[in-house]
Amino acid sequence: MIAIFDEDGGGDVDFKEFVSGLSAFSSRGNKEEKLRFAFKVYDIDRDGYISNGELFIVLKMMVGSNLKDHQLQQIVDKTIMEADEDQDGKISFEEFAKMVENTDVSMSMTLDSI
Repeated sequence: MIAIFDEDGGGDVDFKEFVSGLSAFSSRGNKEEKLRFAFKVYDIDRDGYISNGELFIVLKMMVGSNLKDHQLQQIVDKTIMEADEDQDGKISFEEFAKMVENTDVSMSMTLDSI
């Protein structure tokens, strides 16, 4: 989680980075800020893309032992196949945004008291 807030890649999170990261959860935060934060959760290596392996790792953390690895891998493969419009084997931010455009990301990532 620290890497998500660490905007300058310095290995630590200063107050400005912390506040900036939290602002994505504010009711004043716009949809793109929320999407970019969500994208960073999946883009573990910070290369600007979500790879098959990164998606597997994050989803594995979410589902734990509720799915067998081969079942989870099938979900990951299908997700990449459906979202990957340019067929490069990974999901860009634009592809990610399009994939989640019909979900209410803004509401699910908003904390009322921030």
